[in-house]
Amino acid sequence: MNDITLSVARFAPLLEGYFLKYMISQKASSPRTISSYRDSFSLYVKYLSERHGIDPEKIEMKYLSLDYLSGFVTYLENERQCGASTINLRMAAIKSFLRYALVEAPEYADTIRKSLSLPCRKINHPVMTFISKKEYEALLGACNGQSIIHSRDKLMIMLLYNTGCRVSELVNIRVYDINFANDKSETPYIHFYGKGRKERTTPIWRSTEAYIRQYVTLLEIPPKAYLLKSKRGDGITRSGIAQRITTISMAASETCPSLKEKTITPHTFRHSAAMNLLQAGVDISTIAIWLGHESIETTHKYMVADLEIKRKAMEKLAETTDGAFNYKPSKSILAFLNSL
Repeated sequence: MNDITLSVARFAPLLEGYFLKYMISQKASSPRTISSYRDSFSLYVKYLSERHGIDPEKIEMKYLSLDYLSGFVTYLENERQCGASTINLRMAAIKSFLRYALVEAPEYADTIRKSLSLPCRKINHPVMTFISKKEYEALLGACNGQSIIHSRDKLMIMLLYNTGCRVSELVNIRVYDINFANDKSETPYIHFYGKGRKERTTPIWRSTEAYIRQYVTLLEIPPKAYLLKSKRGDGITRSGIAQRITTISMAASETCPSLKEKTITPHTFRHSAAMNLLQAGVDISTIAIWLGHESIETTHKYMVADLEIKRKAMEKLAETTDGAFNYKPSKSILAFLNSL
């Protein structure tokens, strides 16, 4: 068996081991993550085939070199019109495989280390959007119709603002995930299933609990059923929630004009819940647990945003007119400094 055959034979089991042994068995990655990483490799194989004429069955580790990966980034940007976030996502999958290969196949260390040095695309992060209590109440007011849809939409807004849950978590809430308080000594909460199959419980206000009780009772929703349903009666989708929030926001802006200046999405409520907790004096590590953040660095952005809000508020305050700096060094100090 020649060197090329050995190299090709080495790549296939490495990729297979990465997905089956590492991603699925060891890391227990979610089906969504595995699907995303699989798509990234499918795109890379397509790129090698179309741009370099490399047969997918003959891919070698050398085809994951820095030059090839740089070309792939350019291909994603120019040919597929991908944004920086998408490019970074695709490269994160490939780099994750390379780190696995570095341990499993150290003979490729030189190629892998150079490839891992490829920098991420710079992302211009949009200004974080929050809603005020007045805006939240206007959104609730826009859901005060008599239909079941209005009642569902109001509950949706309450849950997002109260818990700061992800939209993917919201659509998966079943009635049995809600722990209703039996007396005043108990705290009602919702059991969420978050990213990476992680679970957490988040307390809810008693007003939110009372609304859920009434909603579940009147609609006779069984314990195993989804709490929020579409018009067809099945579980509402993420895109369905996004569309409803856009519609609700437009309606609420008629009574609350400040909403016209904001793009309200499901994630806006997550930002707002985090800021409410931060400004109430809750420490950042608790907020990280509350939101289900894997790293506290993710939560740190809310501290930065809060400081920026306070900075802008300070700029509006009138500054003192007496800001003169009257200290003058003695001649002996000046003489000393001049002698240096």
